[in-house]
Amino acid sequence: MVTKATLDAEYSVIGCLLVDPSIAGELISLTRPEDFTIAELRTVYNAAVKLFSAGRTVDAVTIRGVCGAEYNDLLMQCMEIMPTSFGWRTYISAMQEQTRVTRLQELAAQMANVRTSAEGRDLLGKAGEILSEKSAAQIVTMEQALVQFFTEQGEKRRFISWGFDKLDRRLYSDYGDFVIVAGRPSAGKTALALQMAALMGQHDKVGFYSLETSPAKLTNRLVANRCIIDFGRINRREMTEEEWSRVVKWKKEVASTQLELVPASGWGVQDILSTALSRRHKIVFIDYLQQLRGRGRDRFEQVTNISLDLHAMAQTHGILVVALSQLSRASQSRADAAPTLTDLRESGQIEQDADAVLALYIDPDEDAPQNDRKLRVLKNKEGTLGEFSLAFNGSTQTFAEYMGGQLAAARQIKKMEGKHNEQTNVS
Repeated sequence: MVTKATLDAEYSVIGCLLVDPSIAGELISLTRPEDFTIAELRTVYNAAVKLFSAGRTVDAVTIRGVCGAEYNDLLMQCMEIMPTSFGWRTYISAMQEQTRVTRLQELAAQMANVRTSAEGRDLLGKAGEILSEKSAAQIVTMEQALVQFFTEQGEKRRFISWGFDKLDRRLYSDYGDFVIVAGRPSAGKTALALQMAALMGQHDKVGFYSLETSPAKLTNRLVANRCIIDFGRINRREMTEEEWSRVVKWKKEVASTQLELVPASGWGVQDILSTALSRRHKIVFIDYLQQLRGRGRDRFEQVTNISLDLHAMAQTHGILVVALSQLSRASQSRADAAPTLTDLRESGQIEQDADAVLALYIDPDEDAPQNDRKLRVLKNKEGTLGEFSLAFNGSTQTFAEYMGGQLAAARQIKKMEGKHNEQTNVS
């Protein structure tokens, strides 16, 4: 339904353009054809864009030459409504606001007639896009850029912490980044992601979107991790009295974490985006990327589009997007089992889009402590590459950094145990 306010704003914007050709460049940079709900006014606007792009003057005479004499009355009407261009930016804002409202009303009418929940999700996704649209091109002069630079340098910057000092010293993560955490099955990437998400949830609202694990099972892992309780006993529902006391003690702290678990089986990027916007998630974890529904004729094209959409989601909406990804099994056959960027499965686009790529894998060294993991930074736009070791405790689903000397000691113990077992077997 097109309201009178929408009509007035649209006529006013075109009127300003016609009476003052000098604003044509700025006006066109701040608007787009979709801002006009009236087909005739959209035609006039498109004619103005065509003329401006060709380097010609944009006025009533030249536009009439493109649109035809039948547009005489419409052009005269617009100029009568707006005899001056004063306040033209205000009219653009009013037009775009009214256009958004009109489009939302049209979606609301469609929502009343949906037949499946999938249709409803698609409409909600479109509504989220409308509400988050940025219509104005943001052009920054060097003078403005330097003012912003000096202002920012006078303020201490807080980056998003991942919970590991050695990783935080490499990554300078911020809202709007797209980060991949890759690993092979059973490497522990879901447990690692949950630990990171719970930590980030102490400062920001975090959504953990799982496409293959239920919230109940994720909660079991979180309780084991945050309360240091045996994961096996939780699964068997055989917690000890002491463990129950620990859960009660840490219940309030765990519950206060701004972490939301979202079952997302069968979802696409648009479903996650609409939910993240409605729930105001500043950080989104996705477990995992290859399970998302995507557009395309084959799996390669689908994963490519998923990666592009996640990158756009992060940048456009200022959300830190952390997507888990499978690694191919090809690297396991190499002498050096350390993964590389080429081991990301199904599309090289993931490598291109990500601001950072982390790879979690089991340490292949025969002297490595049991359950030792390596976390390798394969790509990092803002910091340095490298890797470090993590101790993974499967019984409590926790990852911890080795402190100074601990890793060397653990490797020496493992080596000594191996020699002792060899001697025992010989005797």
